[in-house]
Amino acid sequence: MIKLALSDLDNTLIPYGKGRASDAAIAAVRAVNAAPGVLAGPISGRTVAMMSWMFENNAADCFQTGVFVNGQVVRLRGRVIYQEVPARKSLERLIAYLRKRDGERTALTAYDNDREDSDVVVGITDEELARHPKAFRAFHCTSAHIPAGTYVKNNIHSDHSRAHMEDLRQDLVRDFPEFDFVFPSAASSTLDILPAGVSKMSGLTILMDQLGIGLNEVCVFGDSENDLAIIEGVPNSVAVSNAAPEVAAAARWHIGAVTEDAVADALLDIAAAAKTGAMPAFMCEEGENRCGAGAPTTCVSPAPMG
Repeated sequence: MIKLALSDLDNTLIPYGKGRASDAAIAAVRAVNAAPGVLAGPISGRTVAMMSWMFENNAADCFQTGVFVNGQVVRLRGRVIYQEVPARKSLERLIAYLRKRDGERTALTAYDNDREDSDVVVGITDEELARHPKAFRAFHCTSAHIPAGTYVKNNIHSDHSRAHMEDLRQDLVRDFPEFDFVFPSAASSTLDILPAGVSKMSGLTILMDQLGIGLNEVCVFGDSENDLAIIEGVPNSVAVSNAAPEVAAAARWHIGAVTEDAVADALLDIAAAAKTGAMPAFMCEEGENRCGAGAPTTCVSPAPMG
């Protein structure tokens, strides 16, 4: 039986650019959390503070348990059980590096894990911020240095092309081995900055240890490069149909598109199966019903093995 179901948010549970989870998605997360012996929540690059608008304030119960900031923050039943902040000295060196390499068009951004409306662009001026709305349209504040506070999440924003950012990442990997740099989506030119070795999988492992459950009791949903660690590491990994090719190839199970609320449907399936201790119907081997007595026999085919 699945005892923990975690979904990526952007372009997995929530269509990219839509902003908030649908009513159907919120209801599905709640259905899982109401089922016996199972928990559901996000596994996201977003901060905890961002959840209040992604799920809206009346749905705070949907993110009491989860993995945030790509594994840097882990929450269980509303309590932070793990948090890792990147080394400030290394970030300050990175700020100077970006300024020298790309000028004002590329900069580090910082997000407070606990407070909304405190996001800041670091290393450029207000005037420079205004000249590059494509890169920094979501930001209103600048700072010469990382501000004090719980600034756990850091990105690199730019109005350069994705190809330029891929070249930049190669340089960063060489020059900043203390960090990992990942793209949060297949189309994004933004880079997530993580302490080396931290990933959604490392955060998930911490959460599993606290819950005392094994990998076979976990289901994860994803679509992008920053989901690859969990898609490859969890036996019951699920890709939405709009997933990047490498994610789709690595996933065990496949469902519909984010625009169809496919994850919401799968979560409802998990909630229903938990009531009898069975596996959900969409996790069935081709031509074989292994979902428990009375479960539907029409199942999504798994990815080819080998």
